[in-house]
Amino acid sequence: MRRNSALQVAVCRVLISFFLLAGGAFAQKVAPVKVDFRFVSAFGQKGNGQGQFHDPSGIAVDPVGSLYVADTGNDRIQKFDLDGDYLSEVGGFGWDAGRFNRPVGVAVGRGGLELYVADGRNNRIQIFSPHFRLLGVVGGQDVEGPVALGALGGIAVSQEGELYVSDTDADQMVQISTYNQTDRSFGGYGYGAGRLRRPLGLAVGGQAEVYVCDSENDRIAVFDRFGNFKRSLGEGTLSEPAGVCAGVKGTLFVADTGHHRVLVFDLASGEVLRWIGGPDPGQKSGTFKAPRGLVLGPRNVLYVLDTGNSRVQKFQVLVPRR
Repeated sequence: MRRNSALQVAVCRVLISFFLLAGGAFAQKVAPVKVDFRFVSAFGQKGNGQGQFHDPSGIAVDPVGSLYVADTGNDRIQKFDLDGDYLSEVGGFGWDAGRFNRPVGVAVGRGGLELYVADGRNNRIQIFSPHFRLLGVVGGQDVEGPVALGALGGIAVSQEGELYVSDTDADQMVQISTYNQTDRSFGGYGYGAGRLRRPLGLAVGGQAEVYVCDSENDRIAVFDRFGNFKRSLGEGTLSEPAGVCAGVKGTLFVADTGHHRVLVFDLASGEVLRWIGGPDPGQKSGTFKAPRGLVLGPRNVLYVLDTGNSRVQKFQVLVPRR
């Protein structure tokens, strides 16, 4: 009996050691990535001149290093280099092709050959070349056909070239194929898991997930590319989020507009890894007033559309190596 007891104790010790080692290895494997920010510079001020903004809502970057800003209150799209130097613009108020009525979002297509503008109150998407030559129009007021849109809140393009736009009138997302057909719409007004209330900015991630700023439900709603609801992020943490972009190593950057800050989520755990700014508005570097858009550019540089301060802030995103 004593010999059996001693054997059982030895076996237990071996099993405990194994599970402790395995648990340590597992913990190391799923440990969240560390993210930090370093302020680099800022550009812009309130106005209607070149390089000035009035209530800007969307921002995008192309592969060759140009920034595009949806200067909503001035009804135009402005183009900058990555240092914030003004290059050109397109727009002005109106209903004709090449004109805008509250453009709220901008996205760059595959290869950077197309620029998609969510022309908010004209209920349409205008497509331009990088030099602002008009290539096409999708939707529009009183349009009959495969794509009928309400007032728009944001736009994104997938790797497959599919467009996703948020329709704030219908509280839903609309997926548009490369053939200008409405593949599907999803969401709809409400508080439930797959419902949306005033969806704004959105992004498409590397896992074919669509991240939607469900602004009046104070969360990020996550769908697959077929419109199936998967999960929520930031419930109880976010306030009226308006901008989102996919980050490095399974992270998601969110413009937490109502809290005047930018948050970084770990997509694997749903936890907040880091934030900058907030909870009160500020004008100093690294503080914000109602940020509404952001985009991750080359070399992990984050551009934040600091809407209430009529400027763009530029940060180096630091991801320490393990």
